[in-house]
Amino acid sequence: MKIILLPGLDGTGILFEKLLEEIPSVIDVEVVSYDSIKAVSYSSQAIEIAERFKGEDIFIVGESYSGRVAYELCQILGGYVKGVVFLASFISRPSAMSRLATIMPLGLLKPNGLSRFMLYLFGFNMAGGPEVVAPVFLSLQKSDKRKLKLRLGNIANLAKPTEKIDCPVTYIRPSTDLVVGINSVKYLASMCSNFSRIKVKGGHFIAQSNPVVCAKVICNAVNM
Repeated sequence: MKIILLPGLDGTGILFEKLLEEIPSVIDVEVVSYDSIKAVSYSSQAIEIAERFKGEDIFIVGESYSGRVAYELCQILGGYVKGVVFLASFISRPSAMSRLATIMPLGLLKPNGLSRFMLYLFGFNMAGGPEVVAPVFLSLQKSDKRKLKLRLGNIANLAKPTEKIDCPVTYIRPSTDLVVGINSVKYLASMCSNFSRIKVKGGHFIAQSNPVVCAKVICNAVNM
């Protein structure tokens, strides 16, 4: 069985570096980059990724933006998906403010005094030192800007899905997540037949700020 890592908004997968270092090398892991696929909508991204792993047992880890892709993969691949870990993620709009994501200027995602502070606050809950934001900006600068803008639109236009997820689901909930609201987490839980939530100390970028604990949760979920 292969673990599939689906990245956050940046789409590159670069930010999984610390997490990958904590996952035992004997485990088969593949990172999917959204820049490596043609699809841009949530549903079409899932369809294209599903073709890549068709007929193969997989375990999905969906970070932030990728929660809905993970959900769609469960519907497409059915029993081939043996479990899902959502990393501070969502399958519906993460907050009321996310409706405005489509009009966010990409300039706000470039490193400057204000953007660094905002990312440090909302992404890391002002913990770990201001330098923790540097890898995030690096990954954003490397991402396809057109696709990045479209991913923001995907978030803004997310409708609530109605089909259940039948495989076991583990949700890693940061102790202070200022991006994904509790109502979004509760809705995701209501769409799962087998749901468990684990609180991990940190902000929204939980896989980057607490990779050791996140890796343990993922490995435990896979072993179950």
